[in-house]
Amino acid sequence: METIKELLQNKSELITVRSGTSVYNTVLYMAEKSVGLVPVMAEQKLVGVFSERDLVKRVIAKNLDLMKTKVDEVMSTQLIIADINEGYESVLTKMKEAKIRHIIVIEEKKLAGVLSIRDLLEIDINVCKSTVEVLHNYIYAK
Repeated sequence: METIKELLQNKSELITVRSGTSVYNTVLYMAEKSVGLVPVMAEQKLVGVFSERDLVKRVIAKNLDLMKTKVDEVMSTQLIIADINEGYESVLTKMKEAKIRHIIVIEEKKLAGVLSIRDLLEIDINVCKSTVEVLHNYIYAK
């Protein structure tokens, strides 16, 4: 079974934006990288995240200027965090309870990566397939 740490090692790069970046440039960057959420960093410190949901609810719905509005003004700062050594089931439960699609992963108080619900469901499906295979072999073993 893959761990959270292994899952992050298989991801390519950690995509972040700097504090002070305009919403417009942040959205262009997210589109270029095909991501739905980016951590916002001030120097080496995580200060929040900006997501597609933030764009819709906090920018477009309020008719804010994408060029003038800084990501810091509309980002989410109340974050649900996972530890890199946490079990995938625990992280999946956190995400379900918080009704979020992405979670920030921390290792030794530093940003380690971002996981989507899809990443964790992939692990869950693989675990289920393995369990079914073991049970099938047990039941039909001669």
